[in-house]
Amino acid sequence: MTTCKLKNPIFSLLLMSIFFTSCNGQTSTSKTTNNITEQHPKLVRTLGTKSEVVHCELLDKDGNLWFCISGEGAYRYDGKSFTNYTTKDDLCNNNVSVIIQDKLGNILLGTNRGICVYDGKTFKKYPVLDTLSITCMLEDREGNLWFGTGVNGIYRYNGKTLDNFLNSNKQEYNLGENNQFILDILQDKNGNIWFSSWNGGGVWRYDGKDFKNFLPSADYYKANQDNRNFNNPQSIPSTSYSVLQDHITDDMIFSMTEDNSGNIWFATRDHGICRYDGKIFSSVGRNEGFNSGGASAILQDDKNNFWITTFDSGVWYYDGKAFKNFTENDGLVDNSVMNMLKDKDGNIWFGTKFFGLSRYDGKTFTTFSQYDN
Repeated sequence: MTTCKLKNPIFSLLLMSIFFTSCNGQTSTSKTTNNITEQHPKLVRTLGTKSEVVHCELLDKDGNLWFCISGEGAYRYDGKSFTNYTTKDDLCNNNVSVIIQDKLGNILLGTNRGICVYDGKTFKKYPVLDTLSITCMLEDREGNLWFGTGVNGIYRYNGKTLDNFLNSNKQEYNLGENNQFILDILQDKNGNIWFSSWNGGGVWRYDGKDFKNFLPSADYYKANQDNRNFNNPQSIPSTSYSVLQDHITDDMIFSMTEDNSGNIWFATRDHGICRYDGKIFSSVGRNEGFNSGGASAILQDDKNNFWITTFDSGVWYYDGKAFKNFTENDGLVDNSVMNMLKDKDGNIWFGTKFFGLSRYDGKTFTTFSQYDN
């Protein structure tokens, strides 16, 4: 492992490209121990491509933050320095896409070659197929591990058997697709497990027995809002499409979160933010001042306000009434923000494209990444 203490301390095709850039990009590894500062440690990169994404993944039980960058394995930040874990430390693959912590305290790292387990001392392979490219993971309340893939739908491992869902060569799940590209998994307060699709499948809710699919209305497709029917003469693009309360607003969902009141929030590809209260879907967007087409992540802070990251317009703060936008002009490292994470002190960390990592303390942004040409 490498520990760095430094001086001065991831349109559908476009977004698909961003995701794969973050999970399956360059394989070269940057390890830097020069230019150290005492005040703000930084991730420093001197090799590979600057276009890769810094993923903010996990706040563990000890207060450490975990990040990953394509081709560079995983980074742990203890508040003083970054420690880099790679295949040289027996990590199973350097292309890490998701990191979670299980009930036993082990760190599970999903890669494009299966799952690796870190017990605080050593890395071991998790007993699932190492041919799977993992996109997201969740340990449910019963201790089952769920994980999504890019081309094989969903898997559930109960410690003995491995079950596969939403993946079949015969069953068409959505628009002729035979499997689901799953980007996020969430278990709500009622125990339901939600899965978000990135190939036109909307979202799926599993109640322990059956899967229920939520898709936009028929008018969504008639109006070519999915941007996939442009060669279909029966598809007439329209600007009069209106969102219906009994339908989700988009069929491509990047991520999900549940707020303190039990509402499920969806970050959509082209239709901003969507909220589900268990009965109806509500679109939250331009009427409140959110001037961005899509969203990548949603987080509720300690004061019950919401933060929304976007692919091209920075970060948006929502107090339930109005939005405020934060961009590079305010100190954010880059306007293409893919994900975020709240630390134990309430600070919010933002992972961006172009090797960017920013922390917001409620007043100012601090950059924690540096790309050396």
